[in-house]
Amino acid sequence: MKRLTMMCLVAALLCSCNEKPKKTATPPPATNEQAVAADRAAEDYLPLAQDLIAVTGPTVVDFYATWCGPCKELAPTLERLEKKYQGRVTFMRIDVDEQPELAQAFQVESIPTLFYITPAGIVDASIGLLSEHELESHITSMLSLK
Repeated sequence: MKRLTMMCLVAALLCSCNEKPKKTATPPPATNEQAVAADRAAEDYLPLAQDLIAVTGPTVVDFYATWCGPCKELAPTLERLEKKYQGRVTFMRIDVDEQPELAQAFQVESIPTLFYITPAGIVDASIGLLSEHELESHITSMLSLK
């Protein structure tokens, strides 16, 4: 459910990237039916992710910070996977302190946050420190949708 919520938030942001922010009151919390409808609507907007990050094939985008302990711990695992999937998956690292606008566009609130993106759009997202096995599971899932 967290993944779907994250994907929905990213999709909603991507749809409104070219619009000026509107000042409105905070809407009431969504009901279950509204949340399900929003999850379905997110699927329609996922291809817009490639407008913010140039994606030519399966790509893992890592939002991190140099001062973040879990990010430092995750880096060697991502480097190993980058070597393992060389030529099949592109790995990008985005420092949230150096590129805050991009992190804000993806609504990154916790780091590390990884997005698994194909040219068709965002396939999945994960937040926090993951094991190599968990990362490979996300990558395998992304590659199956190629």
